[in-house]
Amino acid sequence: MSGCYFNLKFLMRVSISIGLFILVIILSVRCSENNEKIAERKFELASQLFEAKSYQLAKLTLDTFFVASEGNASMTLKGHDLLKKISIEEQTNNLQFLDSLLKVKVLELEQLMKNFVTSQEYGSDPILIHKRQNTTNSYSRSFIRANLNLLGDFYISSHYTGTSYIHHNQIKVYYGDQSISTEVILEDGFNNRDFEAGGLKWEIVRYKDGLDNGVVDFISRNYNKPIKAQFVGKSSIYIVLESYDKEAIRDAYEISFLLKEKTKIVQQIANVKRELLKLNS
Repeated sequence: MSGCYFNLKFLMRVSISIGLFILVIILSVRCSENNEKIAERKFELASQLFEAKSYQLAKLTLDTFFVASEGNASMTLKGHDLLKKISIEEQTNNLQFLDSLLKVKVLELEQLMKNFVTSQEYGSDPILIHKRQNTTNSYSRSFIRANLNLLGDFYISSHYTGTSYIHHNQIKVYYGDQSISTEVILEDGFNNRDFEAGGLKWEIVRYKDGLDNGVVDFISRNYNKPIKAQFVGKSSIYIVLESYDKEAIRDAYEISFLLKEKTKIVQQIANVKRELLKLNS
């Protein structure tokens, strides 16, 4: 009797286990069917968003699609194909935008650079110099010069010529009751140097890396006003800035930003082209 009871109990346990196993299979199949339907709806929505050029929303929808299609290799592959198409479309649009932006910057540069020439008269590396501030037009005069290279690096320098040294190390510019001064630049043989040539004394002081202390901004904002400048040192001189010197500083300052923006855009275009080449390979 006890043996029959044991067998019955054993059979009941086996029956329950089989039933649970079958239930799990049924639920799994139903869950799989539900996930597949969800994935299909998500893919369809992502496709519609892609056609409508709502690329960000399409990619977000594909994120949920990949969760629903997990384990379904064919559907997952289809999702990755759509994601690739979206990426190609985005990068193509980026390239078109950057090409248009580059054309705008080039046009702006052309307008501003009409009074500048590329010169190597001040060293082996070519620089951009305003026509009225070259050596021929600026010989033996005291003025403030715009210094600009092809990479967009910009600074101003004060150039003094006279019969005796004043040993200046700073400039002060002013208009009316407004004034601003550069930092003091100590004599070092390069950023502050002097020499004698042609029976005249020459002094050149460079105000790099922000040491103009806002003088560039002041001149650029007031280029159409009668700005005066004081060369400050052991002795001092006063000059009235010529209109072309003010324009040279203003334009070179703006050109420096445009050149750097142009360089950045060109690099971005190269990056997008590399990405497109990778996506299309």
